[in-house]
Amino acid sequence: MSTGVKLEKQARSILIQAQAIAKADADEFGLRRAEHIGIEPMLLALSMEFALKAWFVWDHNTLKTKRTHDLLMLFELLSETSKERLARRFREQVAPFYPDGFNLKYEITDILAHHANAFVEWRYLHEKRNHGISFDFSKFVATLKMVLDEFATLYREEPISPQLVIRPGP
Repeated sequence: MSTGVKLEKQARSILIQAQAIAKADADEFGLRRAEHIGIEPMLLALSMEFALKAWFVWDHNTLKTKRTHDLLMLFELLSETSKERLARRFREQVAPFYPDGFNLKYEITDILAHHANAFVEWRYLHEKRNHGISFDFSKFVATLKMVLDEFATLYREEPISPQLVIRPGP
């Protein structure tokens, strides 16, 4: 369980960092926009990978996850209950606010399939991509936030502080 929580926290951290890069003026980094265009999609895909692996660890009560970057494959490895839960939340929280003009009934699996290998493909900008150069930031980030927020409902953190015990002397 704690491994899943750690993965979720790492995924959130990567998401926050990727959003900071996207918002920052490229000149602050000494880079032109074209020089770091692949960083945000790669980091967002890595964040989603960690989020899905957190779900996998939680669902299967194991520390071993599938060694892949394929987001759709990772989703398909989740329990049926988790897949249905995430699909339902996607339809409620993401799809209505990020419509797809070509597919009115798109699902979380459509987003994950389109970006399935984004981590690998965006690391190597000089190589051919299966889905061209498209990365839908707004839909992907909304989906990622939904996956992370839904995972966070699975557990509760409580601060624990040691109590001072005073023992009487002899």
